[in-house]
Amino acid sequence: MAGVIQLGKRRWVAGMTWASYEDKPNKVELREDAQRLNSTWTAVRIGEDCIQSGFCSAIEGEKVGKLYSLAAMLADSRKQPWLGTFKIADDLWWYVAVRDGHAILPDGDVLGGQEEIYAARDRHSGYTDWNYVDGDLELLETLIKDVDDGPTRISSLDGNPHLPKILAGAAIGLLAAGATGWWLHQQHEQEAAKQRAAMARMREQLAHANLNEKPITSTPATSMPVAAEFLRSCGDAVTLPISQYGWLIDGVSCAVDHATVMWARKDGATVEFRPEGQLSDDGEKVTQTISLSLDQHSKDDRIQLNEAAKRLREWTQAAGFKLDLKPPTNDKKPMTLPGADATAAPPPPPPEQSVSISINISIFDLEIPDIPGLRLSTINMTATGWELIGALYGR
Repeated sequence: MAGVIQLGKRRWVAGMTWASYEDKPNKVELREDAQRLNSTWTAVRIGEDCIQSGFCSAIEGEKVGKLYSLAAMLADSRKQPWLGTFKIADDLWWYVAVRDGHAILPDGDVLGGQEEIYAARDRHSGYTDWNYVDGDLELLETLIKDVDDGPTRISSLDGNPHLPKILAGAAIGLLAAGATGWWLHQQHEQEAAKQRAAMARMREQLAHANLNEKPITSTPATSMPVAAEFLRSCGDAVTLPISQYGWLIDGVSCAVDHATVMWARKDGATVEFRPEGQLSDDGEKVTQTISLSLDQHSKDDRIQLNEAAKRLREWTQAAGFKLDLKPPTNDKKPMTLPGADATAAPPPPPPEQSVSISINISIFDLEIPDIPGLRLSTINMTATGWELIGALYGR
């Protein structure tokens, strides 16, 4: 689904499908690819290391001469490979994925709801070296201002004004901080693409069915923040001067709702001037507790446990981290009381594996990939680096 986002004085198209070329494509090539993708609009991007064209269906009420590709504008702006998730409104997000010559992935330009964004990220989670960018309209405006190159204009490949028009839904206009506003226009596929439209409707129905369906088994994963958010919140809380009044940081740890910083008294320091926190009985230590403003809920993103474990191992091996992954637990069926109806027994608890990851670099510059079902409960500073402790939850 392509739509229009207004940032500043320009209107940007997001949600295009991208194809790469060895040389700049001519009109014939563009028309052939557009026909294959059931599209009528394109944006030809001549990047630093790649040549690409984005395709989408026409958006009713919009003129191509005044529209530009958002993904093409930002693809070269970050260190590759990079993956961005931007909140446009409460129920609207934009996702972009760029790698290998700053090429936008074919399905790496997605505009939609949270479910669509999660699905897009999940498709690309096999890559373990992403640089992540998360933000909103205000950050998008900032990123665009930092780009020196001019924008890539959207053009039309439809030269026949009598071709069937594309149906469009109602436009939605919302004001958002940092932007003058945005308009999103939904559209359906052309009637000639009946098969593609039918597939889209089927996927939508399945998505709604999954949302309304109660999970077979409950899971602690939904009452814990995802690993990347926990790590980020912990890092923000413990970013402190290493020394205060002659007291030095002697230890750092984080639980899911608070961070703990241990301070040790050094020569010349006194208890009269000391960091905030609880003073030990001998006056040599101060324990500072910092609350984490962290949502303790998350989406149920579990997949098959063996597949999640494979993704976790791939990431830790590629990064050179030590992974201690305990054998799965909760693989026994719950006990049924004598005389009870066996068919009414509760479902078995979901499988899980205890996780410990030893890291010898600063974790606060670390980007944890989107590994489904991974939840951290504790972050500890060690003599050689850091230890992340948690669990991997599966279905």
